[in-house]
Amino acid sequence: MEAPEFKKKPSVAIALLKRNLNLILPAKEMTRIIGVKKTDQDTVEINLLNKQAANLGSNRSYTHSGSINGSTKTTQTFTTITHDFAYSLKQADRDSVFTLAEQTQAQFLSGMIAIIGSLETAMLTALNTNKSQVSNTPSLGDWDSSNFIYSVDQADKNVVFQRLKGFMGQNYYPGMLDTIGDEGIKQWFEYLANQGGGNSSNLGFQLSNISMVGSPEMSPVDNKEGWGYIAPSGTIGLMDWIPEMNRTGFGNPYQNGGAYWSIPDPWGLGLTFAIHETSAGADNNSNDGERQDININVQMSIDHSFIVPTFSTANLSSIYKYYLNA
Repeated sequence: MEAPEFKKKPSVAIALLKRNLNLILPAKEMTRIIGVKKTDQDTVEINLLNKQAANLGSNRSYTHSGSINGSTKTTQTFTTITHDFAYSLKQADRDSVFTLAEQTQAQFLSGMIAIIGSLETAMLTALNTNKSQVSNTPSLGDWDSSNFIYSVDQADKNVVFQRLKGFMGQNYYPGMLDTIGDEGIKQWFEYLANQGGGNSSNLGFQLSNISMVGSPEMSPVDNKEGWGYIAPSGTIGLMDWIPEMNRTGFGNPYQNGGAYWSIPDPWGLGLTFAIHETSAGADNNSNDGERQDININVQMSIDHSFIVPTFSTANLSSIYKYYLNA
């Protein structure tokens, strides 16, 4: 009966981006990053080789020369999300319904739901912020070079995902694609996916090599049947971090400085939250406690960074925003 009260926003962007992280960064690179980032303020640098600039000719020569290739350094900055709450050691003494463990469990769960909801919003915002402003001209559909959006006409609704695959192919991304869409485009994907071979017009052929998730947080756009973001699989990710003292554990709430520990998310997203607890004497007689009581003050936190490839071409990205026109 408590499940509806403790429902959480679907974490579709977080799940997709965390899954991709293992494809973007090998284990040894993750170990290096964790070793480099020691404090909340530290950034992390990731080095990527540039594609060599080509100087094409039409004749062989024994006196040829060329330019030396370079690399691009990407600085990953991290943003911290925190949630504060408190409980007292005696708050359950006058409550015969719930134990102290049950009460604090609800508080910890509430904090994780709030932080994950904020993180999901941040990841959707990052997709829009980092969308490509550069595209090859599509042969079908339209590229809005002012708002940086690819649009598929209503007349091509039945093959919208084929149009998206073609558009990404014209931008040299022919492989597996991930897309996050609003409810409209997600429901249309599901409809197409269930058009079996016995139908007079089987439209499911176009869904190969496309992974689709829908986000209820992506609001409908006027005059559009649906919209979303699409990117090659394994090119965008989410990196989370907590301090070393929380990872290893230190102290207890009753000593000077308090306790540092961590807790994993219970939904299998692969996130870990840093926990810091301190204690203080308190009079909680007016709050179902005792005049002589101890408050435990808790801060739950996590650092996050959105990862997207860096290109030597300005404003180019692997993420594209798209509309299905109404």
